[in-house]
Amino acid sequence: MVDDGGSDWTLSTLYQHLVVVLEERDRRNTQRFTDMEMALRAALAASEKAILKAEAATERRFEAVNEFRATLSDQAGTFITRAESEAAVSRNTERIQDLTDRINRSEGRGAGIGAGWGYLVGAVGLIATVITIIVALS
Repeated sequence: MVDDGGSDWTLSTLYQHLVVVLEERDRRNTQRFTDMEMALRAALAASEKAILKAEAATERRFEAVNEFRATLSDQAGTFITRAESEAAVSRNTERIQDLTDRINRSEGRGAGIGAGWGYLVGAVGLIATVITIIVALS
């Protein structure tokens, strides 16, 4: 044996020491991999929960959109069509024109009767004047 300054190391103790160090390293690596596997499983579980929540939120959003579409469809069903609207406007225009014609005829007739009375009064006045002049001259 070589004198190494009071060291008690032998091949057997070195072997045992290396075995203990390697076993400790294996134990730490095993623990590290176990911890990483648990963290990975927790992350996957959290990710799965987040995905489920996102899917539920998306589903609710699609339901709201579908309800909005249904509301728009129902509302569009109650709207008047362009053809119906144009027909109603045309009917109303004809009715307004008929009423305008009636009013114009009525006013025209009233104006004609008023003018006829004016002519009649004028003629009676003229006749009365002529008679008065004849009576005064005779």
